[in-house]
Amino acid sequence: MMLRIDAWFRAIRRGRDDGMALITVVIFGTVLVMLVATAAAFAGSGAMKSRTDDDWNAAMAAAYAGLEDYKARLANDTTYVQYRNPASPFSSTSTGGLPPTTNPAFSGWTQVPSGEQASPSRSYFRYEVDNSQYSATGVVRLRSTGKVGTEVRTIVVNVRQTGFIDFLYFTDFEVKDPDQSNTACATSTGKPNYAWFYSSNTHSSSCTEIQFGPNDTINGPLHSNDTLLICGSTFNGPVTTSNPKAPFYKKPDDCSSNPTFKQGTPTLDGTIGMPQTNLQMKTETRIDVDSVKRPGCLYTGPTVITFLSGGKMNVKSPFTKFTQISGDPATSASRNDPMCGNPGDGAGQLGSVEGATIDVIPQNLVYVQDVPSSTGDANGWTSTQSPTNFACLDKPTTGVGWKIGTLQFPLANETVPTANPSHYSCRKGDVYVQGVVHGQVTIAAQDYVYITGDITYQDSTKDILGLVGNNAVWVWNPFNGNTPMLAKDRTIYAAILSVAHTFMVQNYDKGTAKRGTLNIYGAIAQEYRGTVGTVGSPGTGYDKNYNYDPRFKYTAPPKFLSPVSTSYGVSTLVEVPKAFNPDGSAPG
Repeated sequence: MMLRIDAWFRAIRRGRDDGMALITVVIFGTVLVMLVATAAAFAGSGAMKSRTDDDWNAAMAAAYAGLEDYKARLANDTTYVQYRNPASPFSSTSTGGLPPTTNPAFSGWTQVPSGEQASPSRSYFRYEVDNSQYSATGVVRLRSTGKVGTEVRTIVVNVRQTGFIDFLYFTDFEVKDPDQSNTACATSTGKPNYAWFYSSNTHSSSCTEIQFGPNDTINGPLHSNDTLLICGSTFNGPVTTSNPKAPFYKKPDDCSSNPTFKQGTPTLDGTIGMPQTNLQMKTETRIDVDSVKRPGCLYTGPTVITFLSGGKMNVKSPFTKFTQISGDPATSASRNDPMCGNPGDGAGQLGSVEGATIDVIPQNLVYVQDVPSSTGDANGWTSTQSPTNFACLDKPTTGVGWKIGTLQFPLANETVPTANPSHYSCRKGDVYVQGVVHGQVTIAAQDYVYITGDITYQDSTKDILGLVGNNAVWVWNPFNGNTPMLAKDRTIYAAILSVAHTFMVQNYDKGTAKRGTLNIYGAIAQEYRGTVGTVGSPGTGYDKNYNYDPRFKYTAPPKFLSPVSTSYGVSTLVEVPKAFNPDGSAPG
């Protein structure tokens, strides 16, 4: 080697060109090698970056797969919300334990099933559940984490059951309640057929169809399982129907006004099933049911609830003996919770003339039941017994009324309208409600709900009221003959549900003039379409001004009733810092 270098230098000294050529070859060769190496390095780096990007995106897809897995389990078993991993800090404020059938996603990485990811063998998810607010709002918080390779991403999702309050206005049948119209509308099944069942898209002649009138304005989403009858109304939200035949709505034969659909003409959507009764809500007042973590309040017989400003409510319920029960019928192990007010006829108690003034039941439910006729029920009374301060007013031609002190239904000189069951029964589970709500509560009745005055919120950003009648929910509108006994107009803030019957204005067809406007802020759901007024000049009853409470897209009144079959949707979703490292440990 030393000889070759020496010869090279001698060649340079002699000025030979072959030495310079060799130098050039060496330099260019070196540069070429460096270029190849650099290109290879860049190519390798690009491949790694591309793979990292793919894994990053796939990790998010895996987190979504975890969300879908949990939603599927809820859809198959609505009680699945009770399960969680107690060892998870995210679930620390929740109740319940691990499910009886092992779900590995609660405690470790679970492989994404084939078909959901391009490389399912590399994609995993796990999730944690916070169900602490489910009974109050109907929302479960889920933290789902996806992993692909070394990439991990986490989302937190509010999962909410779809239900009646997804709509400002929902009906099963677009006909008047057969019980309230005294018609033979119902078939052998006990219910009428939908209008689209017939070739003419019109209900049976024995059914009383109800229309949306020219002055009606619906400011929110609307759905009916039936065919809509519309004359000139304005719909500012989306309108859907389960009518499988075109047209999806129809006009009355004598109508010349076209409806206005601000978000497009009605479209087809699935049928939403009504539960048979609301009696399952009574279970929420039991102290012996493991799934009921926070029992609400049970009242018995006619009950008057007046909401007062400042978060108070006054309750008169003379037949009530126990406000939280064990067993059904209630046993002697039942109890009284001070938050519900104290039974009895002493000053400040539920059976006193002045009633019990208590805090609005916090994020919970009130259920008003019929008076049990059996003394085998701890809340039972014999047919000859009656509470102190309470009197039944026998009205043999119009029904039965009742009185507590100077408070009575019907009013003196009131002409009691026909209803089935009769109005103002003195032993039915009816509730009479009005006032200014400050809190979050649901009131349910085994029989009727009467809205006896305006119901508003003290704080419309926080306060929520649910009203659920097993039978009709009535807008109280008393008349003396043909003369109204209350001032005009009515305002109601609430989510309203009549499970087996209707939401309706009492005496909607009485008088010689309109009673003003029925202003609703919330949601209305009912088995049968309820009448609130008549069209014509001048017409009677009320014009509609219905406005949707947009909070119902994300939350619900406490322990509000849901459809018989339901799905679960996402109300909010955010990405958060990863909850786990790839090995399953917590981030440092």
